[in-house]
Amino acid sequence: MDIGFEPDMLPRVLRDVTDGVMVLDGHGTVLYVNPSGGEMLSLGGETVGGKYAQVMERDSRPENDGFHQFLLDAVYDKENTHRGQCAYTRPDGKQMQLRVVTSFLRDEAGHGQEGVVIQFSDVTELARMRQRERDASVTFVSMIMFVSVWVLLIGLWEFLDRPLPAHLLTQVVMVLGAGMTVFLVKTTSITWGELGLAPKNLKSAIITDSIVAAAGLGLMVGLKLALLRLVPGFFEEGAPFWNWGAIRLSGYFYPVTVFLQELMSRGLVHESMRRVITGKYREAAAITVTSLAFGALHIQLGLVYMLGAIILLGALGELYRRQNTIWGLCIPHYVLGMAVTVLGFS
Repeated sequence: MDIGFEPDMLPRVLRDVTDGVMVLDGHGTVLYVNPSGGEMLSLGGETVGGKYAQVMERDSRPENDGFHQFLLDAVYDKENTHRGQCAYTRPDGKQMQLRVVTSFLRDEAGHGQEGVVIQFSDVTELARMRQRERDASVTFVSMIMFVSVWVLLIGLWEFLDRPLPAHLLTQVVMVLGAGMTVFLVKTTSITWGELGLAPKNLKSAIITDSIVAAAGLGLMVGLKLALLRLVPGFFEEGAPFWNWGAIRLSGYFYPVTVFLQELMSRGLVHESMRRVITGKYREAAAITVTSLAFGALHIQLGLVYMLGAIILLGALGELYRRQNTIWGLCIPHYVLGMAVTVLGFS
């Protein structure tokens, strides 16, 4: 194929280009692939001189059809340049997003010699960042709707003179939250595995979080002893120190509530904040936003309970930052949440 260049000019021009470039003649023979292109597509063996179909045979999986289609578009629509973005999976299984431009070439003499040039660049990180921004936006809008519905329910609950006990209203928010979680998994790139469900360092997390639960329980017992001595009347008169009878029917479903709360607060909101917030205080901001948002959802149980929930969620957020799994967090969440009821703080 003669397109007006000296034989060794094209390699010299394109050798150091970071984008991938592949040139084919009219018979589908690969005339040139620059080093960046060969590395990007993980092409091995003798590429130049081989047929395109043979060179790309290892990548004949269906998810790469988009890349091959750009080549066909240039062949069948010779007058236009074709550009766009497509998914590409290399032979080693690495998944990429490529920005592709294909053009049909004719030699200047018009002797009928023709070919196609394919230019492609790896935009995987850019595509991933944009997807994360989109996911975070959808999550944020979903949270606004979630909180708005919750505020309306609280208003209706107060207007009807609290027809349901506050602890049952808490279960309503969990049902709403579970629905939101399923919605986000279905409509974003967030997967169940990214919601803190991976058992990373599970044994270590369980041991650490059990110690935290025991320490927190000890602090609550000490606080109650101090309040009994210093603030008479703070607790219900005549109630036992450990009031196991305060556990209602909803208490038996509390493990499910704890799991859903951790799934939503850590897996959804905390992770979404991590994706969009940058800078030195990214984790602190994610923990603060998550703790305040989900602490506010306990407002129907009273100001003291809500403030306690914010503090607990902040501590659990720090544990999640270190562990990146919600399984161990369920232990102190459950133990301290039940202690609030049994010790009479709620």
